[in-house]
Amino acid sequence: MIEQTPIYQLLLRTRALKNSVAWYDAFRNSSNLKGQILDWIRNDQLRENGIDEFGNVIGYYSSLTSQINPKKKFNTHYTLEDTGDFYKSMFIRVFYDAITINANADKMEDKEWWSNSILGLTDENLSKFVDKLRDQYILYARRILFNY
Repeated sequence: MIEQTPIYQLLLRTRALKNSVAWYDAFRNSSNLKGQILDWIRNDQLRENGIDEFGNVIGYYSSLTSQINPKKKFNTHYTLEDTGDFYKSMFIRVFYDAITINANADKMEDKEWWSNSILGLTDENLSKFVDKLRDQYILYARRILFNY
């Protein structure tokens, strides 16, 4: 008898909820979650502020650098956008319970200011990511539980 009730059927469907599936589903079904993460790094962190994931300024252009390349104004923060190649090379890999953000940083890895934290999300952008991820998890749960 109880097996025939809608609530019982709903409870049975909860067994189909899997965190790892929700995680992958969030990246597959989002309108472009990977692209949004990369845009937060490129735009919010590097172009606008020149900071790494900890909020530390990567560096400032010197007077000599500004004389060589007028686009790099003296005493303004690094953007790492010079040719655009670094920004274009950024990519995200999605794993079982994590993501990695990488890029072709060969030209910069030998610089004293370089750190892998340049490719991480600040707390503010991590919070934005969590909000987007939560929304995707809710959509996943609704699809499984209510056949949306």
